[in-house]
Amino acid sequence: MTTGQSILSGYVNDMLAVEREIHQAISRQKHDERVKRFPAASVLIASIEETIDTHIERVADTLARLGTSESALKKAVGTVLGIVGGVYDKVRQDDKISRLLRDDYAALSFAVVCYQMLHTTALAFGDQRVADTAIRHLENYAAAIMRISEVIPPLVVQELSAEGKIPADQKVAEEAVRHVRDAWQHAS
Repeated sequence: MTTGQSILSGYVNDMLAVEREIHQAISRQKHDERVKRFPAASVLIASIEETIDTHIERVADTLARLGTSESALKKAVGTVLGIVGGVYDKVRQDDKISRLLRDDYAALSFAVVCYQMLHTTALAFGDQRVADTAIRHLENYAAAIMRISEVIPPLVVQELSAEGKIPADQKVAEEAVRHVRDAWQHAS
């Protein structure tokens, strides 16, 4: 194995660990009864899990194509982080679903920057297949992040109105979604 392949394999291995860690959290959320009470969040989380399942398969295949397999150390680290995440989820039992989605947004943003690094590394070492896979996965997560940003405002309104803290005014949620869209478009 060349130095370039070794470095690239390390990045791919890291990405597989990131995907597995995020999958554990998303899978827990998918089966959470609190999430099921909010159809938009439930459907979104299920969709994200399907995307992650596909990513894990493709990244594992990429690793095999590079002539290596998932590091036992990476598996152990992923398992430990997953356990910590499970404890964290239990501590947050009473938290709002909007906060779970906020955490998903952050996790997917982390995965996006990891894929950006993998894409750049693959380009640097001339591996177009890995570069293409990385950019496709980055695009998948960018789309998921955009969907999360459109689900959170109505969810916040639902949660706060259910607690009697604000009136149930979906126009507020629609306005918030519009403002976020405008901010992203203005920034680009």
